[in-house]
Amino acid sequence: MTDNPEARKAQTVLQFSRLAPSYDFAGCFTHFGRRLVEAVGVEPGQRVLDVASGRGAVLLPAAERVGPSGHVEGIDLAQGMVAAVNADAERRGIAARVRVMDAEHLDFPDASFDRVLCGFGIMFPPDQARALSEMGRVLRPGGRLGLSTWREAESHDLGVVLSGMGQATTRPPGWITEPDVLSELLTRAGFSAVRVVADTHLFRHADLEAYWQGAMGTGARRSIEALDTDQAVRVRAALAEQLARYQQADGYHVPATALIATASR
Repeated sequence: MTDNPEARKAQTVLQFSRLAPSYDFAGCFTHFGRRLVEAVGVEPGQRVLDVASGRGAVLLPAAERVGPSGHVEGIDLAQGMVAAVNADAERRGIAARVRVMDAEHLDFPDASFDRVLCGFGIMFPPDQARALSEMGRVLRPGGRLGLSTWREAESHDLGVVLSGMGQATTRPPGWITEPDVLSELLTRAGFSAVRVVADTHLFRHADLEAYWQGAMGTGARRSIEALDTDQAVRVRAALAEQLARYQQADGYHVPATALIATASR
């Protein structure tokens, strides 16, 4: 991944616009999106901003919680994601909408929102401090921030296999896996009452093909598509061995662990 900030953003836009049609992994993002909304305490009537909305894993449950008297909107850099989640929201009769916007330059007045959320998105802005500063700026005094990162992503086992076979895996430079690191980042950004918890859940994949196709709907797709035919065969065989420890009668029950952070303005 390039060190040029604008080039990195352009790569992110292309990657996630491509992923938009199938972006979830056995309901993993949906599950942790609801957990984040619960943890930060979204309530009826509130104004909520969802940063890096993706396919609406946070936006949609937040909209359900605020009800008709509240207001929820989201932003995302990837036009493909924006179009897809807006279509989902319209189909479900939910008023919340997403627009294309850079998290480092939020086009909202100061103190506009009661809650600001960012599910699995803080690792992507090249300038994390700037993005967090912007989130704090648009959050009203006494408002709450909620964000999540991966301690162990849903595609962790695939990454283990790829690395063990000498295949490159890529993560954004801002990837955060440790609670202390996330807590320190939020404290440095000026937030108070910071709390970070690790939340683990098991996700069922009917078989190896279901896991593989699910991984194709995540950021792991770039690594998968870099494999030639022989490499893909070897990786799938090794992946079957790696996942065997999770196998039950109805498929693989694979754990994923999110770090869920909450903080006050």
